[in-house]
Amino acid sequence: MPLTASVAPVAPPPRVWARIEQRLGGSTPAPATANITRWWARPAFWRGFAALASVATVSLAVLLANPGPVQPPIVVVLNATAPSSQGGVIPASFVASISGDGRAVVTKPLMNVAMADDRVLELWAAAGKNPPRSLGLISAQGATVVRRASLPAGTDHLAVSLEPPGGSPTGAPTGPVLAVGNL
Repeated sequence: MPLTASVAPVAPPPRVWARIEQRLGGSTPAPATANITRWWARPAFWRGFAALASVATVSLAVLLANPGPVQPPIVVVLNATAPSSQGGVIPASFVASISGDGRAVVTKPLMNVAMADDRVLELWAAAGKNPPRSLGLISAQGATVVRRASLPAGTDHLAVSLEPPGGSPTGAPTGPVLAVGNL
């Protein structure tokens, strides 16, 4: 205690007493710097963010609801080429359509086709005077799906021919062409 008598007393600043009172449960208001809030804690920030998110949601909904013009599917009717039966096959017409998403060609006979057990139907596509290209074997009774990627560019007509089991061995139609249709 004798050393404290030799030191001159220093009064603490008022903010020190205010903090002591606040810690002890006093009623002194907090300093002005304690009321500063971060920018992300302010309601104005969240209101602006909500408005921006709402505009983005409505814009996306409008774009998804109105995707733009869609091309209708292409439908081709392949009509029988001969009125009488060829090779024991009753002449038949087929419908071929390119699916709405453009990824497949679906063929279906308008009536079930009766033919010999040693014969199959093969679908062909050709562009102009170019030789036809096989798209694969198709069913005589139901729908058959052929991948659109196998269609040659510029295809302007489709045909169905009667072939031996497994399809044409030469890469060109070997049997009679039963039906033809222009795109």
